[in-house]
Amino acid sequence: MPALSGQLNELTMKPCTVFNSVALGSVLFCGSLFAAQNPPPADLIIYDAKVVTVNSNFTIAQAIAIRGNKIVGIGRNRQMEDFKGFETRMIDAQGHIILPGLYDNLVDSYHASVSEPNGPTPVFDSMDEVREFIRTEIARKPAGSWVVVERAWPTRMRDGHLMTKAELDDIAPKNPVYWNCGDLGVLNSKALEVLKITGPATNMPGGEVVVENITHKPTGLLRHAAKVVKLAPPPATTVEQHRAALKHLYELYNQQGITSIGEAQAGTEAIDLFRDMEASNELTVRITCTRYAAPGANIDEATTNLDALTNTPAGKLPYAPTGVGDDWVRIGPLLVKVDGSLLDSTAYLRTPYGIGPTFQITEPTYRGQLQSDPDFLTAYFTAAAQRGWQVTAECSGDAGLDQLVNCLEKVEFKTDISQKRFLIRNGSFQAAQDWDRCKQLGLGAEMQPMTFYRDGSGLLKMLGEPRLKYFMAFQRWYDHGITIGAGSGHEANLDSLNSCNPWNPWLGIWTVLTRQTAQNDGIYIKDEQLSREEAIQFYTINNARLHFEEHKKGSLEVGKLADLIMLDQDILKCPVDDIRNTRVKLTIVDGKVVWDDKHADEISSASTTDNLASLPIKK
Repeated sequence: MPALSGQLNELTMKPCTVFNSVALGSVLFCGSLFAAQNPPPADLIIYDAKVVTVNSNFTIAQAIAIRGNKIVGIGRNRQMEDFKGFETRMIDAQGHIILPGLYDNLVDSYHASVSEPNGPTPVFDSMDEVREFIRTEIARKPAGSWVVVERAWPTRMRDGHLMTKAELDDIAPKNPVYWNCGDLGVLNSKALEVLKITGPATNMPGGEVVVENITHKPTGLLRHAAKVVKLAPPPATTVEQHRAALKHLYELYNQQGITSIGEAQAGTEAIDLFRDMEASNELTVRITCTRYAAPGANIDEATTNLDALTNTPAGKLPYAPTGVGDDWVRIGPLLVKVDGSLLDSTAYLRTPYGIGPTFQITEPTYRGQLQSDPDFLTAYFTAAAQRGWQVTAECSGDAGLDQLVNCLEKVEFKTDISQKRFLIRNGSFQAAQDWDRCKQLGLGAEMQPMTFYRDGSGLLKMLGEPRLKYFMAFQRWYDHGITIGAGSGHEANLDSLNSCNPWNPWLGIWTVLTRQTAQNDGIYIKDEQLSREEAIQFYTINNARLHFEEHKKGSLEVGKLADLIMLDQDILKCPVDDIRNTRVKLTIVDGKVVWDDKHADEISSASTTDNLASLPIKK
């Protein structure tokens, strides 16, 4: 067996400290993160590494020992000698950097995994690409078929605006066309005809058909479009197809160093499948499941729906409240929707969006929309807190955040929520006076740096630089001592870069370090850049803290779960632009190797659910 040789180069070792250990009790280390004396042998030792622990001191070590699914020792090479036995597996890291496994706190893996059953789907960056897509769809489908343009947000278009009804009519006069970008949508004349939408009287419950000021004829623009347009669902996926698709997606996540995810909105079918995959040892990421209950027409109906989340059928594990589950599949926060999204102009802003073609806004006073009345939100937050829920509130606009904090301050008078770690999901805008209020309430934020990367340039052109002063203000959140964690918003497409919401964490880290956008049109609001250490925390320990998991994962410390990755370059020292091209050489979850770069060709060759089950996943 190889000896643990080598010198400790350029490692920052902290003074003597008592190091917390779940498994071994309190352990004294001096100049290291060494564990107990004369310990049982480890199953795996990685040595000659640069182990970035991401502990409270951001200590750098040289070697790490794993027994079972836990970390049992961290320190210098020679100190890990005590853990070496006859069957200990040794890995020479050859100086490569070791990090905790990455945590993406906002994905919809259940739906994203089956979003491309027939191969890659288009990601639109310009009107020309949309026009070509529509023409191709018309040519390949039967006459008069629907054409749906999915996830074509105007802030991501080089043209910078939605296509109008007239433009869609020019391309497809005989086919109904639905341009779908979340809560916002556009229909052409044929689609309006097929759906029998003739004016405002045809508004559906919860949906809005925007009409011309004088003629009151539909402009083609819809708000809360999904409540107006109800098309046939996609072909059903069998449980086994879904299982294979998830296994494939999770190995793709492992390939990029992701070992934990926050599932954005998990229904019982998704949770059942996750738990079944855990039982058969098929999971290679840990999943924290956000739940959602329909708000209902009033607070009584809403609380009835909320209570229904805890009604568990016979023979099933419970689906609520926060904290139910184990280290693999765990119930996380309850999702509450305060306002909409910046990407479809439904985020609630303090000042009007302004008239313009980006979102086809014609009302000078339009500021976006609140999803619920503030009094209702206050009562609902109170009911959720009293039932043991942590809450994550989807809130993108600055006025939306004002309303959220106002409501939560009222809740605090009735029941203490300061230790419940209520969360702000998105947190795109922030008003200066709200930071201290957020801190006093113990709030954290689930943020999406990919919104900055994909949409920053478009929003800058539409809203202007003064209004973007506090847009994705990463550093200000840090400065105010509020925990923020990173999520990608991955909901469709499998490619980590060529997705409507790119989920590549190294692109995300590069984005928060540089504040560059996809259009590469220069850095703005430079003061909000994070340091490299902060960016690593953003994707590791911070997300663990947001979900009450910091004592189990998010950093490399004795007693914590053995979830870690080895990189091909030192992201603490390499040129910043190289970070976005970082490759993961090795991913370990629960003490087992689930990815190594030898499988890269086999991973990239799998593109459909038909051949996913044959991919190698190490157990």
